[in-house]
Amino acid sequence: MNFYERLREICKKKGTTVTNMLSKLGISTGSTGNWKKGQLPKGDILIKIADYLNTSIDYILFGEFRSDLNSDEKQLVELYRITPERAKYKVICDMEKIVQEEIRKNSK
Repeated sequence: MNFYERLREICKKKGTTVTNMLSKLGISTGSTGNWKKGQLPKGDILIKIADYLNTSIDYILFGEFRSDLNSDEKQLVELYRITPERAKYKVICDMEKIVQEEIRKNSK
């Protein structure tokens, strides 16, 4: 999958299109032809796109997050990202309670 195909897929998951996203960012859609052929946008454009889509440049370019996170940590991040906005605060609060409880148990 090339950059443009991955970008189109990410946009679809976010409920938008590449053209609509670029328009909202004030970026010319003329480059998409080159992207479809395998060229990559400049770094500043990649940063704007990643910020807008609330994802990482690694994910847009490679389809995966390249980090020092282990598989469990990556799974937690992915689950959090698909959590509806209204539930994210609850997830964080619940996680904090679980961690504090485990710390208390292990310190006894």
